[in-house]
Amino acid sequence: MKKRVAILFPGQGSQYEGMGKDIFDSSIEGSDTVLGLGSLVGEEAARKIIEGGLDDLSKTRYAQPAIFLNSVLLYNQLKSMDIFDIEASLGLSLGEYSALCCAGLFNLEDGIRLVDIRGQIMSEGAAGKGAMVAVMRSDIETIQSIIDDAKGDGVLSICNLNSPSQIVVGGDFEAIESFEARCSEKGIKRAVRLAVEGPFHTEILLEAAKKFEDYLKNISFGKIQYDVYSNFNTNSYMDMNSDEEIVDTLKKQMYSPVLFESCAKKLIMRGIDTFVEVGPGKGLSGFIKKIDKSCRVFNVQTLDDINNLRENINIF
Repeated sequence: MKKRVAILFPGQGSQYEGMGKDIFDSSIEGSDTVLGLGSLVGEEAARKIIEGGLDDLSKTRYAQPAIFLNSVLLYNQLKSMDIFDIEASLGLSLGEYSALCCAGLFNLEDGIRLVDIRGQIMSEGAAGKGAMVAVMRSDIETIQSIIDDAKGDGVLSICNLNSPSQIVVGGDFEAIESFEARCSEKGIKRAVRLAVEGPFHTEILLEAAKKFEDYLKNISFGKIQYDVYSNFNTNSYMDMNSDEEIVDTLKKQMYSPVLFESCAKKLIMRGIDTFVEVGPGKGLSGFIKKIDKSCRVFNVQTLDDINNLRENINIF
């Protein structure tokens, strides 16, 4: 009997040089997508998305479509194997767009256009305006108390609730520096500045989100095939009643906290205990194990990973 699983899709920060090369070179869909990418995002951007080094892929403008493309093409190859039934999926920030594309809300071409524009708008809206800090092994009450003390008149807020052991805070530079100093005073040993262009998922992106909304309204949404849980409010997109509600949810996701842990707990509470992370990196797999160590988690980053999963299906 095939297992029922949830698929996880990574967000920005998971990218690495050379990711997706095997699927771009070896699969028909991958090769065709590479050939047509320039017409969707421009030739220079297409080259950096497909062939870019770490300098290019560290830029939001190129990282987001690169991760999205890698994740969706891997998913399509995995799905064609018919190894298991997919009950639901969950993405982290950008990964939510991969999840929605794979579940049928929009097609690959529209998805590429969306995340390309999203990456540009987020970069323009937040680059150089602040930073993000990942705090390890603390709790939300302590973090919020430090934020309240450090914020002053600036912008400072929780922007990711990833797992019981990781909370990410974002804000303007002055507020972030004050937050880091207070973390040290409180004895928090691990507060790590993230290598991102700016404070994503904070109110600094309010205006950018309004601009992005105009692009979302022009997308033709299809019928979603299974539950995809929103980072913004943990609701399933299958339960949304209109295109307007979907657009509003995706708009607000840009400047609101990512509720990954709460979404994952919803999946676990409905009986899902097997997760397959599809795309670059293993970050989400680590979060799931922190949330519930009894869950089984597998990673698909390459075509070989798909073949290994198929050959070793009994590990499920």
